[in-house]
Amino acid sequence: MKRYSAFISLLLLFFCSGNLRADLFVSTYEEIKSAYDLAGSTWNNEKIPRIFVQKIPEEIKKLEGVERRQFFIKLLLPLVLLENEKITAEHDKIVPIAAKKEWNAEDVKIISEIAEKYNIIDEGQDISAITEDEKEKIRYFLDHKIRPVPPAIAIGQAALESGWGTSRFVFEGNNLFGHVSPDPTKGIKPKNWSGKQRHIRIFDSIQDSISAYMLNLNRNRAYNKFRWYRRTHPNNLSKIAEGFDKYAIIKEAYIGRLQSVMFKFGVHRINNAKLDSGESANVIEKVSQPHIN
Repeated sequence: MKRYSAFISLLLLFFCSGNLRADLFVSTYEEIKSAYDLAGSTWNNEKIPRIFVQKIPEEIKKLEGVERRQFFIKLLLPLVLLENEKITAEHDKIVPIAAKKEWNAEDVKIISEIAEKYNIIDEGQDISAITEDEKEKIRYFLDHKIRPVPPAIAIGQAALESGWGTSRFVFEGNNLFGHVSPDPTKGIKPKNWSGKQRHIRIFDSIQDSISAYMLNLNRNRAYNKFRWYRRTHPNNLSKIAEGFDKYAIIKEAYIGRLQSVMFKFGVHRINNAKLDSGESANVIEKVSQPHIN
């Protein structure tokens, strides 16, 4: 009873903060569910509380069917939306700078850093004395590449790649999307490892995994088609999914699987979700906490 009261007190403190920005630490399915219930939020709300987890709790493996899927979406959606907020802020910062007729030394420094990050220019390339046509190309791709990933696409791919959050790579490495380690000798060794495969990358948090995934989609040439469909068909998830024919070794078959996950399981319904307004986000980690009996 004492542990139950302690956790409820934490929930009330979070809820009474008004804008859902108070720190709250949760670890189990029951604690996370209680936090969302008190906030009056369901998995397909358009306004999502700023509740962030660092790791996916292993309790998800005990859930089945609809319950597991909805819990998975509840956990990941705030993190996906948070990363999209960061991308939007980066876009809104760099595009006006690049739009200037003349670039001063500070402008060139900032533009170079972002353009290199998104593979728009070569590493170390000097853009201080380029032509106007070359400037226009950089302006175009800064606007074109630095854009949010549709939440339904991100959640759908995370579900496919991680088995709705139950992959061992999720628990051992916070790795949702099967990213490999840049160092072939480090990371998680896949089962039936041949000795030639690269190890699976270990991330410090689920948020880091999502960040790496979105950067990959926004700069890798393999996803040119995805970025084009995102620009030209922003409200057509099925069309955007057609841009992932190079995402997996099964190629075109992967497109159908992604479309099926989004529309068969209702993931498309969260595509217009937004985080509740707030100046800052609080990371809600998987830590030891009194749980509800």
